[in-house]
Amino acid sequence: MTRQALAFVVTVSVALAVALAAAPAPVTAIRGGRVVPVAGPVIDPGIVLLAGGTITAVGANVAIPKDATVIDANGGWVLPGLVDAHSSIGLVDERRGGPPDELSDPNTPQLLVLDGYNLFDRGVRRLVMAGITTALVTPGRGNVIGGQAAVVRLAAASPDTVALLSPAGLKLSLGEGPKKAFGEKSRLPGTRMGAAFVVRKALLDAAEYARKWKAFEAGAGKTPAPAKDLALEPLVRLLDGRSTAFIETYRADDIVTALRLVDEFKLKAVLIGCTEGARVAAEIAKRTIPVIVGPMGTGPRRTETEEVGLEVAARLAHAGVTVAIDSEDEMGIGAAEELPLAAALAVKGGLAPDAALGGITLTAAQILGVGDRVGSLEPGKEADVVIFTGDPLRYTSRVRTVIAGGKVVYSTEASR
Repeated sequence: MTRQALAFVVTVSVALAVALAAAPAPVTAIRGGRVVPVAGPVIDPGIVLLAGGTITAVGANVAIPKDATVIDANGGWVLPGLVDAHSSIGLVDERRGGPPDELSDPNTPQLLVLDGYNLFDRGVRRLVMAGITTALVTPGRGNVIGGQAAVVRLAAASPDTVALLSPAGLKLSLGEGPKKAFGEKSRLPGTRMGAAFVVRKALLDAAEYARKWKAFEAGAGKTPAPAKDLALEPLVRLLDGRSTAFIETYRADDIVTALRLVDEFKLKAVLIGCTEGARVAAEIAKRTIPVIVGPMGTGPRRTETEEVGLEVAARLAHAGVTVAIDSEDEMGIGAAEELPLAAALAVKGGLAPDAALGGITLTAAQILGVGDRVGSLEPGKEADVVIFTGDPLRYTSRVRTVIAGGKVVYSTEASR
């Protein structure tokens, strides 16, 4: 090929690439349904426009482009994709079982959930079919410090697009989980005191590690740099407020221990579980610590949940605590795909319906640190939308269509 011909090919290729980049993204319009943005008033009927993987417009009188793909939501409820605020989905092989923890040591902050997450897990697909498009995935409750959590896109088609936020924080557990996992092996921690010690020692070690690095940097390299420690780096981020401690704790005394550690090390924290949280709700609210509450209507399954009841979320919310709701799938208490049912049971226990809906959408997303990207139907947010046959907090409502990243990933109906 001559230089002139090669130059011509390059010029045409560049021009084509520029033209394709400038071309407007295909538009999808959802119309005719009861649109529940969560962040604003209900629009009935309403229209939601999606383009380029984002929400571009929401309203009652939005103009629909002539070439748009139209999804008829008539008679249905249009909501943002649901958010499961706490799950271990994708970390456990459904066929072979096994804990979602690295139980060789009670302190494993160096572990990354993404390194163990299976986006092709059948359970992940079931969540998507239930309208759940985002989840916080954490290690289980066996380790005191289990590893670095991730907020994932459940409908991601490739590993490159799975992580919405990673690391999203550090998972800690207090109470029966680590006590059982290690105490039965006659290893620390065999008691609740031992679990608190593991956390305290790890954070003090991290503080000393950070001090050495600051001294090195202040000395302008006059002394050798400390050796990098992958286990201490995540703990340093926790200490300086760049990371969140997701602390799974159920009994009132364990919650108090968690609050003590939060105060001692000035941690940014979220509590998970909190079955007996109402006993110390004022203390939790005073510290503005959000709580992720599991299913309330399944009855006691272990000593830590003997006082489980429908009113847990409501009592926390009435005390001024910000509440999200999870499915507790890892504990075998609920089914992850029944996340809306967990929210409905919270309503039966006294939680306001709007708060319950927010607890599985926008409030949950905000607690996880991704509220600017998912959790509500607002222009600029990711195009995650679910259409229900009716009110999602009613058990008889079913999922009609699930859209993730602007693409239909599940539907029981044809679109035109």
